[in-house]
Amino acid sequence: MQRIPIRNRRSLEERPVFFVDRQAEWLEIAWVAMIVAALTLNLVIGPLTPLTFIAALPALVVLRWEQLPAALGRCWPLLTLPGFALMSAAWSSVPGTTLYYGSLYLLTVLNGIAIGAVMRGSAMIKGLFIGFAVYALLTVISGQWTSWNGPGGIAFRGLAGSKNSAGDTAGLTIIVTCVMLAWAAKQRSIGYASIAIATLPLALFALWFSRATGALLATVIATVMLAILMASRTVPTQARTGIAIAAIMTLLLAMLLSEFWLPALFDLILAESGKDAGLTGRADLWRKADQLISDKPWLGLGYHAFWLHNNLDAEYLWRLMGIGSRMGFNFHNTFREILVHLGYVGLVLYGVVAVAGCVRLIAKTVISADLPSILMTTFMAFLFPKLAFEVIGFGDIHFSTVIAFAILASGYSARFERRSGDQRRFRSVS
Repeated sequence: MQRIPIRNRRSLEERPVFFVDRQAEWLEIAWVAMIVAALTLNLVIGPLTPLTFIAALPALVVLRWEQLPAALGRCWPLLTLPGFALMSAAWSSVPGTTLYYGSLYLLTVLNGIAIGAVMRGSAMIKGLFIGFAVYALLTVISGQWTSWNGPGGIAFRGLAGSKNSAGDTAGLTIIVTCVMLAWAAKQRSIGYASIAIATLPLALFALWFSRATGALLATVIATVMLAILMASRTVPTQARTGIAIAAIMTLLLAMLLSEFWLPALFDLILAESGKDAGLTGRADLWRKADQLISDKPWLGLGYHAFWLHNNLDAEYLWRLMGIGSRMGFNFHNTFREILVHLGYVGLVLYGVVAVAGCVRLIAKTVISADLPSILMTTFMAFLFPKLAFEVIGFGDIHFSTVIAFAILASGYSARFERRSGDQRRFRSVS
């Protein structure tokens, strides 16, 4: 056997060894930011978005395989929703299509659960902030506008598919940027604070000039909620509990009476922003949805079994609404969208799972008042008023679905701990 010269052996011994700590926070930050970037830049990177979602899950297994069984065990109710969507292939007229899009929906849900239940709270905040901040910068730089029927005749679209999507991403960016500022102030992080201060005007520009009425209304509601939650951190838990009970009672009352005040408020904002409520086209969409629901009320058509090429009803609505691409459309109402595709059985399932997750999240926020819980609760306040006019948590490979399931996973990931005196508290495991 040939002997290695002494100098060569020494060089091998002195060669540096590169090592990456699997538990490093920056890996979680990068993972979350990658998911957000893939979703928000979907129109730019195209097929790379679903590929990113597929690749993200094996990467998550490698990085955090120890936490996955416990996280999935706590969040198992969330898996019943894509499970029921996949099951609907049994009665769908296009079972292959239902299975395909149901599988993409499952991937979307799993990534949302990972953000809300697996990642550390600080990493979740930083990752969401970086992803949305990068998008805010790129979308403003793109300078893309679209025509609309209001003052000026144009609205800001950026890199989104529509002005409404531009407004939604801008609203979420504003929320996470405000929370990032609070975190940076507490940690005395000049770097993150500087980036957040620079991001805020970009997001405000995109929100205002998108002329997205629903996003503007939701952002106002969410920022008020954020201010209340941040202020409540300075008061005792008992006081926060009283505030939460009052807020929940008000919210329940508002939900029960939403048919009386929400459409009127929406029409008022439309009028003030120069829009004609009749031009939104939602009445035609909802009329058709109600007809489809009456035809198959209990189980619906099957997941993603309506918005298909060569479906005459879908083609008619696309043409009526001016959707030339004939894709990426919905009934602009979460409840009707679920009823059309999964019927009343699906709607009840979604309702029970969502309400349970939201209640646990609110309890977690009231007791712990930590920034990750406050962020998720504020996101919940942002999405709630949009349920009547947009589709939330039901689309595959969509940022609103990821955010919605991250919210619910954050609630389900909280657990009771028994203490002396039979006192209990919620503990976040993120």
